[in-house]
Amino acid sequence: MRKAIILTLLLVLACAGPLLRRGGISDGPVAFQTILAGSHSLADTSYVELITDDREWENVWIVAKGSIDPLPSLPTVDFSRQNVIAAFMGSRPSSGYKIEISSIEKEGRVLTVHVKKYETPGMLTVVTSPFSLVRIPKGSYKLEIAEEIVE
Repeated sequence: MRKAIILTLLLVLACAGPLLRRGGISDGPVAFQTILAGSHSLADTSYVELITDDREWENVWIVAKGSIDPLPSLPTVDFSRQNVIAAFMGSRPSSGYKIEISSIEKEGRVLTVHVKKYETPGMLTVVTSPFSLVRIPKGSYKLEIAEEIVE
């Protein structure tokens, strides 16, 4: 009986091993939840970043919302189960610009993050710096960015 239990456990671990090594979720579309998106961050340049711990999250939150005094409360993220992807568009000369994470796909350890950049200058002459923050399932990922410019 003991041998049967041990063999069963080994079989379960052998089957689960590849899934765990690939980041914990199956290949294909990745479900995500928007935490916050906005127009006024402190980011001067365009970039997309994977956030994996509380320290990185605090730093990204300051970039995203640091223009507001007092700084809004940091949204809770359970980094034992989740990661965050932060997308910043960088500084733009007027209203009307927007950045959006439209979809995420996983293949092996690679996440392809599809980012739409709305390059549609608005009527207001005000400097903006759009951003988007999303939650994803935890994993050890390498990001690849697929940008689409919308005019």
